[in-house]
Amino acid sequence: MLKRTDVVFLDSTAIFEAHRTGIWKHLMGGFQLATVEKCLEEAETGNLAGNPNQVDTTELRKKVSVHRVDEKAVVDAMVDSNFQLAMLDEGEKELLACAHRHDGAWYLSSQDKACLRVGTMLGMIERFVSLEEMANVAGIRPRVPFRVHFTRKWLSEVRTKCRLGVI
Repeated sequence: MLKRTDVVFLDSTAIFEAHRTGIWKHLMGGFQLATVEKCLEEAETGNLAGNPNQVDTTELRKKVSVHRVDEKAVVDAMVDSNFQLAMLDEGEKELLACAHRHDGAWYLSSQDKACLRVGTMLGMIERFVSLEEMANVAGIRPRVPFRVHFTRKWLSEVRTKCRLGVI
């Protein structure tokens, strides 16, 4: 069960949604946030001019643990996923590979169905967590409602479909 101070690996989509909903600063105080270089790169390239939810990636590097993922970690996760890791985008590949070799208690927030499917194959489906659940555990109320795929209900439904092999 997710608790404050747990390590949570974030996909770039989770980083953007946390900024959009106004919960980012509170999440940093409630959890040990982590990501990978490729997701940080995606966050940097997703910072479009005029976007009110831009991510300050310089500040993010100071406050979030950013992991470098070596080729061996990706290859190990690729083999363990029966090569299904190959279908994911580069950020998700690195994120799952990094989490796959991480020891101790940790969670992962990604809102991509394919990522959850591959995560199921890697035995980590129970480690996926929604931003809504993170906010609830940290006692944060979002400024605006979460988009549907950042909610507990959506994650629960996708987990069930992954377990059943429907996704």
